Amino acid sequence: FILEPHSAHFTPDKFPELDHLIRQLCGWSKVDSFTGSLLRDILFAHPNKFLPLVRKWNQDSDMWLQRTSVVLFTRKVAKSGQFTDFALEMCENLVNSDEDLVQKGVGWCLKDLMKADKNRILEYVHHLRKRGVSSTITLYAIRDIKGQERKDFLAQS
Repeated sequence: FILEPHSAHFTPDKFPELDHLIRQLCGWSKVDSFTGSLLRDILFAHPNKFLPLVRKWNQDSDMWLQRTSVVLFTRKVAKSGQFTDFALEMCENLVNSDEDLVQKGVGWCLKDLMKADKNRILEYVHHLRKRGVSSTITLYAIRDIKGQERKDFLAQS
């Protein structure tokens, strides 16, 4: 919360410092809070320079960095629709993770991405179900789908 109002400090030349800082975080509440505020603002300010760092986190062996790389694309970032393709790439890289909190992060990302491109993301989630991806991911992704639409979706898988 101390850093949140100072996102402008983290210009691309400060990304090594940011990378070091994020590597100190562990625990879903810290990671999710950091991504939903400070990292979100940095992403919108410097997308072309920041996305390679996010890709690096996505491929890291640290589960908290992996979670960061997908949870970043929830809420306002997902709703913007600006990063859907990149977010899907990050999710795809992690769909076979054994880590429960990474799986939940992927599902949450997909759920929120539906706010900008529902049909495309639903089709992707349907494809994941056919591939036998963890139900943690797919059920998180369709969490906001209710009633008959949910029943129909689950019936076709």
